[in-house]
Amino acid sequence: MQAARCLAAAALGALWAAGALAQVAAPGNGWYLGGGIRPALPAVEDTDIGYRHFGGYRFTRHWGVELGYSDLGRGNDGAEPGFLAHQKFGTQASAWTLAGTGVLPLGGAFSLRGRLGLSVATADATLTTPGAWIGSGFPRYRPTVLWGFGGQYDVTDSVGLRLDYNNFGRVGDDQNGARSDLWSINAVVRF
Repeated sequence: MQAARCLAAAALGALWAAGALAQVAAPGNGWYLGGGIRPALPAVEDTDIGYRHFGGYRFTRHWGVELGYSDLGRGNDGAEPGFLAHQKFGTQASAWTLAGTGVLPLGGAFSLRGRLGLSVATADATLTTPGAWIGSGFPRYRPTVLWGFGGQYDVTDSVGLRLDYNNFGRVGDDQNGARSDLWSINAVVRF
């Protein structure tokens, strides 16, 4: 819980700094919001669709800060033999993120993007039965390092499409933690 408070305090500080710099913003800088999904992959049958929401502020053409929430989906680890053969065990993971961003314009409407920051992630073990989903109790939050990269195509001056990869480190406890990452296709709107 202390990690969540630290993340919230850092986010408020970043928003305050962004507001102070908003008066001197150049064209292309400023606030933006975005969201997207992880596309369903035919090769990964037992993976639920994940999604990502984010917002941020670009201080300059090349640097900014971003706050986001990602639901990494529910992945099934498989069916148990015998008595529980019709039930599946898996994990439900999500993460709050705060990251610094870097942008490398490639000319025209294309740009490459990178991010490095903090992720406060949680994984909750699940038991899935026909017609029901049962969680395992209270989730455990764990701060980890977030890193990611992607590319963006600006359709107009205020709307873009972005392909992102984010790595949230290990999600869960030390013994049962799983490395979690998320590819996503996003729409971005700048203000």
